[in-house]
Amino acid sequence: MKKAKFLIKKMNDSRKKFPNQQTGFTLIEVMLALLIMAVAIGSYVGTNMLIQRNAEVQFERSIAVQDANRVIERMRNAAISGIFPGNVVAAFPNGGFVLGFTNLTSEVVNVHYTSTTSDPLDATVTVNWQSHTGRGSTLALRSMLTQR
Repeated sequence: MKKAKFLIKKMNDSRKKFPNQQTGFTLIEVMLALLIMAVAIGSYVGTNMLIQRNAEVQFERSIAVQDANRVIERMRNAAISGIFPGNVVAAFPNGGFVLGFTNLTSEVVNVHYTSTTSDPLDATVTVNWQSHTGRGSTLALRSMLTQR
């Protein structure tokens, strides 16, 4: 019993030593938690911006591939009639521009042949455009054409 009274007295004495003792977080702990949250949010936003930029680049590239495929399809349609490959080369001159493509900023479509007299005709369609970041971008699509 004497021991119990001694422990109770000791607990009361320790409360008297620190009467305003409060529980909770210190300022340093709060600041550290805010710093960690700021880094995490910054990383999240940066990653989302990178993903958005890459999605825009891939979207532009898919439009360029579609435009190059359209030109090759036009060339295949031109190969149906006339004397091949002269009719295709006449409709789409070597090194010439193909008009009518404005899907991308400053888009230019060119056609090049390794030989204008060969059968099958080895054609490369090149699409140049200015990307959303202002940089020049290029895509080349190669196809072998023959008369149908």
